[in-house]
Amino acid sequence: MALSLTPTQARLLRFIAGYQAAHGGVSPTLEECRRALGQKAKSNICRMMSCLEERGAIRTLAGHARAIELIERPSIPSIGGAPLYAVPLIPSPSMIFSGERP
Repeated sequence: MALSLTPTQARLLRFIAGYQAAHGGVSPTLEECRRALGQKAKSNICRMMSCLEERGAIRTLAGHARAIELIERPSIPSIGGAPLYAVPLIPSPSMIFSGERP
C-alpha cells in the first residue's frame, strides 16, 4: 500500500524506523524527533504523528511514552547494517541561518 505523505512526514517516518532499528525497538521521544527534523516545537511533531496515524503508517498507544508501532516500514539508508537515522538529508534553512545544531 502506497501512502501519500509529505516530505517532512516521510522524514519523520524514516527517522522513527531508523531509531527503532538502532535502539532495539525503542521509539524516539518527541523531543528527539523535534531535534532530528529541525522543528521549533514538539507540537509540530505531535501533529505529524497524528497525520501518520490517520494515514495508517503508525499506531500509537495513548498515555505511553515511546509507544510507536510502525505499520508501514520505509527503507532506511545504512552503512554496514547500521542505520543512518540521525543524518538529515537536507538541513532546513532556519537551522543554517540560526546556527542551531540538531
